[in-house]
Amino acid sequence: MAYEALATNKSSTLESKTFGEIDWVLKHAPKLPIDEAALAPTFVRKYGSLEKVFDWAHLLHFQTIDVLSHPGWNDARKEIEIEKLWERYNSQPYSITGLPMNMDYLDGFSYSGKFRKEYPKTNGLFWGYHWLQTVNYDMLFRVDSKDQAPQYELIGNRYHDIELYRTDRDFMPMMAETSPRFARRFPQIANAFDNLHMLHDNVNDILAQPNLTEKQKQEQVKIAIYRVLASTHVGEKAGFGDTATLHDHMYPEGMPGMGMMKGSNEDEMYMSGMGWMNMSECSHCSISLPDSGPFGATVSAEGWTMMVRCLMCARDMASETPGRAIIRAATEDPSKLLVLISDDEGNYSSNIKDVVFLEQFGEHPNCNDWSRAFTSKAALLTYLKANPEYKSSDVFSLEQWSKLNHGRPETYQKIDKPNPYKSKDGGLK
Repeated sequence: MAYEALATNKSSTLESKTFGEIDWVLKHAPKLPIDEAALAPTFVRKYGSLEKVFDWAHLLHFQTIDVLSHPGWNDARKEIEIEKLWERYNSQPYSITGLPMNMDYLDGFSYSGKFRKEYPKTNGLFWGYHWLQTVNYDMLFRVDSKDQAPQYELIGNRYHDIELYRTDRDFMPMMAETSPRFARRFPQIANAFDNLHMLHDNVNDILAQPNLTEKQKQEQVKIAIYRVLASTHVGEKAGFGDTATLHDHMYPEGMPGMGMMKGSNEDEMYMSGMGWMNMSECSHCSISLPDSGPFGATVSAEGWTMMVRCLMCARDMASETPGRAIIRAATEDPSKLLVLISDDEGNYSSNIKDVVFLEQFGEHPNCNDWSRAFTSKAALLTYLKANPEYKSSDVFSLEQWSKLNHGRPETYQKIDKPNPYKSKDGGLK
């Protein structure tokens, strides 16, 4: 609908009439996907090849979410099916590359930023639904189907109440910021979706340029498509390339499912709403995350999701954040992920009825050994029998554990650098 307004010289309606129409649809969601050609016939006629690229990537979105929410498959089967989906997606000439790409480069053209500056409310809708698309994956990934709906109640409310109407984002939502667990496991899919959303931004900005002729717009859209197609980057590898160019495929340490951001390097990146972060470290205690295997937990709050080493870090970080939060944590059973959802007062509900917690406060380099969740007391006793050094540790019920708070650990190191997206006077660069 927004593209049709741009393609028919009705951009003056974007922040009023068109915005209202889109907002109404979002509040009265159709039960089936709508043919975009029915909503934007002029746009599709002018930019048919672009629509093909969009449709094929959106289908990958739909199919991946369908697999993750399938109630009859275990995690291993789901991951095999997702790998098949990626192979099928990547076999077509209009597939978007799964390599990480430099987002600062892709957002640094002469037309970049035009749409978000001229039409902040409508851009908020674009970025809001990109937030929903990307946040869905960690909500579903390795989570039993019966435990997905309670999360979506919280996420859905935040989407409709807040994320759709935000005009203060520094940059579009990225998969590794909203679904880091999924982005680690399927970096190519995470990168492809980020590159897709960057293509959306490029097209938005091109179509919003009043000084470009129709022919020039079509040419620039073709170039934007070319930049992100898989065929453009054949033979190239993640972690290599020329810095800040079309063929820059570097990524932050610990997160191959994310291209380099504005001002970032291999160790540090700026996350909107959180400041500078190191994606290979626990965001609460600054100790390196384990190289492999299920790490401690993630915390989702205020629209972001961060990785932490242990349950103690997850709880204390969630308690420091206003509003509701979701904690997803490993247990002793690889097939049973703990999902904790808090209310505004910090009271948690759990998807595991008999969950118990081990906690022996000490030096953080070992916290993922002595701060853990277990599906039952019997499972915890089995762990203690195999690890007698923790026999003196405290054992807590969910109610007891949720009331603890050790605050920020001494190992936490804040990266004190200015926001790379803001000028000295506070405006966008």
